[in-house]
Amino acid sequence: MDNRFKVVEIVDLIIRLFLIGLLLAWCFLLIRPFLGIVLWGIILAIAIFPLFLWLKNLLGGRGKLAGVILTLLGVGVIIGPVSVISTIFVNNAQAFADSLASGSLVIPPPPEGIETWPVIGERVNRIWELASVNLASVLSQFQPQLEALAKNLLFLAANIGVVLLKFIVSIIIAGILIINAEKLNSRIRQVFLRITPKQGQEFLQLATGTIRGVTRGIIGVSALQSLLIGIGFMIGGIPFAGLLTLLCLVLAIIQIGSGLVVFPAIIFAWSTMGTVTALLFTLWMVPCTLVDNILKPILMSKGLPVPTIVILMGVLGGTLVHGILGLFIGPVILSLGYELLVAWINQEVQPNLN
Repeated sequence: MDNRFKVVEIVDLIIRLFLIGLLLAWCFLLIRPFLGIVLWGIILAIAIFPLFLWLKNLLGGRGKLAGVILTLLGVGVIIGPVSVISTIFVNNAQAFADSLASGSLVIPPPPEGIETWPVIGERVNRIWELASVNLASVLSQFQPQLEALAKNLLFLAANIGVVLLKFIVSIIIAGILIINAEKLNSRIRQVFLRITPKQGQEFLQLATGTIRGVTRGIIGVSALQSLLIGIGFMIGGIPFAGLLTLLCLVLAIIQIGSGLVVFPAIIFAWSTMGTVTALLFTLWMVPCTLVDNILKPILMSKGLPVPTIVILMGVLGGTLVHGILGLFIGPVILSLGYELLVAWINQEVQPNLN
């Protein structure tokens, strides 16, 4: 009887676990389409929470009013400047595609001295010279890559409205979260304490601090850098300045660097502008391209107990695995794992009394 009773208990436990797992999986499938929007809302709420506290104090402790103001400002930024930049991007992408299709895109001849560059000089000079004479033959060599680029540009241009709408929804979610921050913070703290009672509060502070550090060091610096580079492009009269500026922003965020766009622009400037103008353009663009190497490590690791290399690895690995969201998910997860490892290593081993 005892064995039969144990078997019944085991079967009953298995059935309950299966049903609970099925329910959780079903819930995940239902919220999965909205998961990205909600995660962006959480990230934005954590990033702007210090600004919310400052505005709340400025308004005499009226948290709801501060949250509404920040939400309206965020939506206004998306509808206003971001929409204008997106429109410029779409127009530049369309103009670039039309120029390629019609063959009206003109490449100036290479400036003197390029062939003397070490290693790549002769090849760059040969391809550039051929492109200035017969662009179609050069483009045919890179047809697969250009077709993929064209598809991605057209897809992004066609879906730019949907992307902006998702960001607006994320901003609204962020506003709701920061207004109810005290209640939510208590609940989240309870979750962390259930997972790790001894270090739950520390891990919660580490997660929020990491997101704010990445926001300052990656998004903030990349936006500032791209703005300065875009100003240089527009003043210098570089073709497709809006498209190139957006490309610089994306490359800076995903940690490739805007130099892939800036240095060809500098070469273009020296081949088409006067010496003084090209020199001034170069003196502006080079510091703007290198400024992130100084600001990013300082801002990312400020106030965090985790080494900067751990944050950078989390950013790079998270971006490769999860895309743009991985910029925040990666360093948070890697930082928590690093702290767990350190806590495990530093934990005192209890002596064996037997």
